[in-house]
Amino acid sequence: MGEQSELSISVIVPAHNARAYIAQCVSGLLEAGFSTHEIVLVDDASTDRTAEIARTLGIEPLCIAKNAGAAEARNVGARASDADTLYFVDADVVVHSDARAKVLNFFRDHPDHAAVFGSYDDDPAADTVVSRFRNLLHRHVHIENAGEAVTFWTGCGAVRRSAFEQAGGFDAQQPMMEDIKLGLELTARGHRIRLDPTIQGKHLKRWSLGTMFHTDMFHRAIPWARMLQTDLGEASSYALNLSLKGRLSGIAVAASLLGLMALATNALTGTLLLILAFGLLTYANGSFLKTMLTERGAWEAITAIPLLWVHYLAACLGYAWVILRVR
Repeated sequence: MGEQSELSISVIVPAHNARAYIAQCVSGLLEAGFSTHEIVLVDDASTDRTAEIARTLGIEPLCIAKNAGAAEARNVGARASDADTLYFVDADVVVHSDARAKVLNFFRDHPDHAAVFGSYDDDPAADTVVSRFRNLLHRHVHIENAGEAVTFWTGCGAVRRSAFEQAGGFDAQQPMMEDIKLGLELTARGHRIRLDPTIQGKHLKRWSLGTMFHTDMFHRAIPWARMLQTDLGEASSYALNLSLKGRLSGIAVAASLLGLMALATNALTGTLLLILAFGLLTYANGSFLKTMLTERGAWEAITAIPLLWVHYLAACLGYAWVILRVR
């Protein structure tokens, strides 16, 4: 008990126009046992009532006059804190009530680890097919890869201040995936990171097919592809998003596109290619589809297949975009 109390913690929440979520996010942190002085909310030049809502809950936000982006907002929050442990939480995430205790217990029990991050829970707030699919896919990837990790996640992740400062904090010049880059930098410096899916938060974001495609292509695939060309590329090739499953799914998407083109000249060849492509896509993502079948039923498991196709199409286009531009 005494040892745990000696480890101080700050939870850092970057927020930009987050009035739809911020009250639930802060209330969740308070329910998890964080005191108001442990919550560092950085209002990144919001033009809505984000700061005002935070104040009604007893939190005085740090306000940035000009929009700096999530990476710099987190750095601002980290600099404003003197805690040993920096716990990063997205403004659209409600942590579970045991999150504070689990993070502190982890660092107490794992003195050889510099960081830990968790996952979304299995009950996303937005009750639409696309929202459930996207959030549950994200959760499934984290559950499948539980244990030692080489990346980091700021949706619900904590890092020791000493390691964070040694790595230089978040790269504010990295437009997206700055948390992944921090994890790779920590790993390159010899620090250990663990993915612990029992540290959970509920995601509040509502996804549409359009926002999913845009995010997967421009906020994930393109930054990933660019990162692969840096000095951290060797480490990133082993990270969550570049698994054999992902590569097989990419092949399946490419085969399906060939099948669609072949339909114009040879219906049989095109049909066979499409069958093989979607068979490969289903096989590669079998564990996720089985989970969807068990937890959400046959209909959502079936609808997950075309949504997986859209997800991996965005990834393929993002990687192709970077490769073609480089050449």
